[in-house]
Amino acid sequence: MNGYPARGESTALDLAGAAFTEVAARGLCVLEGREVHEELPQRPVGIVELQGLLGASGLSVRARAAVWRTLARRQGEDGWLVAAVGMALPMLRHISAALADGHPDLRADLDSEVLTGFLEALRASGSGVGVEHRLVWGAYRAGVAFAYTQFPRLPVGTCVPVAAAWPTPPWSAGLRRLLTRAVGIGVLSEPQARLMLSARRGVTPAVLSAATVTPGEEWALRLAVAHDQLLHAVLADELGPRRPGPGR
Repeated sequence: MNGYPARGESTALDLAGAAFTEVAARGLCVLEGREVHEELPQRPVGIVELQGLLGASGLSVRARAAVWRTLARRQGEDGWLVAAVGMALPMLRHISAALADGHPDLRADLDSEVLTGFLEALRASGSGVGVEHRLVWGAYRAGVAFAYTQFPRLPVGTCVPVAAAWPTPPWSAGLRRLLTRAVGIGVLSEPQARLMLSARRGVTPAVLSAATVTPGEEWALRLAVAHDQLLHAVLADELGPRRPGPGR
């Protein structure tokens, strides 16, 4: 697949959504909530209901991890791989849409890359409470890596929107946590992290320039440099989750 599909065609995530709807309609996949985690309804739970639970913020990290461990363990059974992808569709679509912003011709390829990254992470998901983070990171890093090869370079590096593409809660702890980690390992400075958070909240260089004596062009340059540093940390796996292992 190359570029955005012609009218009437579907991307990989579109097809995944259609497959999820079909599996749900056939009633193929049902979890016994009492066997997965006490925070789930203590009865059989269909995948549409489960998708809604994972898309909300009511479940704890441990409950979400228990769900994802179950989905990963059953991915070889009829319909369960489709179910797992369906659970993650809101997160996968967010990553792809954010990275494709301004480059609609790349949306189909980004959908494919993000889905592939998620599936690879699912196959190697391991155990522990960090399982969902590894799945999110696999999809996110795959999308960022593809965008890096396609987007035009700036004098300071690239214009890949790495901050915008990071999934929002409940699919991650939020951008602040990622940037705090980046500051902690020396990838970003604290002012750079604050600037990226401001940009994510819609505070543009023009607004920043109006509130300070710093020209808008200077703010834009600083933001581009910060994105470039974060991008290369992502590509180098400096910010990635811990490797799967017993008890993790």
